[in-house]
Amino acid sequence: MMQTIKSEFRKLLTIRSTYIITTLVILFVAFIAFYVEGWRLKPFELHESGQLASDTYGALGLMLFGAVIAILFMTHEYRYNTIMYSLTSSNSRSKVLASKILVISCYAIFLTIIIGVLSPVATYLGVHAHGHVLVSQTIYYKDVIWRSLFYGWAYAMLGLLLATLIRVQVGAIVALFAIPAAIEPLLSQLLNKNAVYLPFTSLSQLVGDGALGGGSLAPGRAALVFCGYLVVGWAVAWVLFLRRDAN
Repeated sequence: MMQTIKSEFRKLLTIRSTYIITTLVILFVAFIAFYVEGWRLKPFELHESGQLASDTYGALGLMLFGAVIAILFMTHEYRYNTIMYSLTSSNSRSKVLASKILVISCYAIFLTIIIGVLSPVATYLGVHAHGHVLVSQTIYYKDVIWRSLFYGWAYAMLGLLLATLIRVQVGAIVALFAIPAAIEPLLSQLLNKNAVYLPFTSLSQLVGDGALGGGSLAPGRAALVFCGYLVVGWAVAWVLFLRRDAN
């Protein structure tokens, strides 16, 4: 199992897009947090005690690109037909998929921590560089930490899930962007307040976004709803991964 895990880590670290996208995300977070959320902060926002926590949650929206990394990580093997090498190098397909899940989980947590720390620090520096002073901030650290880590991990797991089910790189990326941008808004018109139980909408409750159909879920309940989608989705993906292309 350890050999399989090490192999998957090597794959992630040899994909050029991993470094390019990660670097761009970090630079974008630093710029937006320092200049837009810090330097250009409006006077009334200086008196909001939850400003840094709000900025942190807002920056986590960029974990969308963590999901893109997960998709590229999986679909590159199908695109270049190297997936069979991965499958034949291990005595169990389940070990291969479990290793991929573990590797992307580690990457998602790493990127989430970077974004979660960089955003409030850069915002604070931007405010003070402009000669302003934030009021004393109220940050519920345990709440911010678990919600941030779950959000980042869940988004990456969803990206990997789409890649495992669809296997086509373009198709998985299109699905990642189209579902929250087009499909869920349409469904919300039918579901009204129950739209909060849609996958992307439920996940958005963790970082304070309003539900597409009105209403909201408590963070803990939103996490459970999204976990339900992940459990069902991965059960299907696991079965398909074991059976597809099997001799």
